[in-house]
Amino acid sequence: MTRYVVIGAGAVGGLLAAQLELAGIASVLVARGAQLAAIRDRGLRIRRPHGDDVVRLAVAGGPDEVRLTTDDVLVLATKAQDAEAALIDWAWRPVHDEDGAPAGLAADLPILTVQNGLATEDDALRRFGRVYGVTVAVAASYLVPGEVVNPSFPVVGVVWLGRYPDRAGDEDQERFVRDLTAAGFGVHSVPDISAWKARKLLGNVRNGLDLLDGTDEEKARAGALLAAEAEAAYATAGIVPAAADAIRAGAGLTFAPVPGHVPGRLSTWQSFARGTSSEVDHLNGEIVRLGRRHGVATPVNERLQRLLGAQAAAGLPPGTNRVSDLLTVTADAGA
Repeated sequence: MTRYVVIGAGAVGGLLAAQLELAGIASVLVARGAQLAAIRDRGLRIRRPHGDDVVRLAVAGGPDEVRLTTDDVLVLATKAQDAEAALIDWAWRPVHDEDGAPAGLAADLPILTVQNGLATEDDALRRFGRVYGVTVAVAASYLVPGEVVNPSFPVVGVVWLGRYPDRAGDEDQERFVRDLTAAGFGVHSVPDISAWKARKLLGNVRNGLDLLDGTDEEKARAGALLAAEAEAAYATAGIVPAAADAIRAGAGLTFAPVPGHVPGRLSTWQSFARGTSSEVDHLNGEIVRLGRRHGVATPVNERLQRLLGAQAAAGLPPGTNRVSDLLTVTADAGA
């Protein structure tokens, strides 16, 4: 039977492993630090609008604690900035058949890449022959060790899944769709996962605004500037994102309050709140990279990347910088 080895126990990875377990689908969750200790001690609590589930999971601290078999599927659920290190850690681990005999390496197994941004799939292709990109729309939050908050229903999140590089689906992809659907996700099997990753990034470039102090009107103006720069970089680079209407129509999430939970905090804010590394280099930094490569100016994305990069390096809290620091970029450009 297929077993999903979920590498990364944040909001998405933790929720995914718990939902698979609740659906009777074998999984092991790879965690670290306080999250690992909490799940080992008392399971993973999924906090929902209508009650909590405490899910006892098979959990491991790293690849040395997981004996891989030919039935395993790897799910890379780390943040984008941690993906390359995880790929290096896992790719060359031995795999065994059902009799315990050597049967290749982890790089021979299929891998699902769940990261924001556009970089992880190519990083995975350096090592893995069967890469499936995954774009996730989910409102889950992870701030407290041993807890994931999931305020959405009737599905817990929405997934777009496809083979990378872009191509028609295969039997493995159909199996992943069935399992994730059974686990409570709304799943779309797509032949053009790159387009869906690109569409998601157009929203993700706004994530960092959550960390800046300013009015809603200022954040709306800055968000429009960030997205416009991203679209200009895409156009010059020949990247065509999935239609915005298509991703809105495919989501269909309904939300309700979870007691004690403050909604609306995106993944970038959660990382800063936990004092972990920032994914800004794979969000706004990805747009900056495209702009530099193709000769497109992306000053607002670059300013946000620099502000949040320096903020993370100094260990400063959310609210240290202001949205007006971004809006002055366009004023300077027009002076």
